[in-house]
Amino acid sequence: MQLTTFIASLMLASAPAVQARFFTLYDDVNYGGQPHAENRPDGATCWNLNGAGDKASSVRGGSGCTTFFQNRDCQGSSWQQRGDAPTVPAFLNDHIWSYANRC
Repeated sequence: MQLTTFIASLMLASAPAVQARFFTLYDDVNYGGQPHAENRPDGATCWNLNGAGDKASSVRGGSGCTTFFQNRDCQGSSWQQRGDAPTVPAFLNDHIWSYANRC
């Protein structure tokens, strides 16, 4: 029994921690207007914003990298973003529909 507990604790200790990226979309340039925060795990999973990005004009992102997409389900034109962006590219202004926390 003690050996099983010891092995289980070793497996948990060596398991990689899931990284996540926290970022905030803002309705206006220069981080103005209504904020919308997201905090999702890093990886290939696509996250749809369900309307939260249809007003986004700036992003505060901290560490990590997020790819934002013009269409749902991570389709269409995209932009890779690291750190903060007081403005988003014109093709995504008020048109961010999905993202994945990877670049």
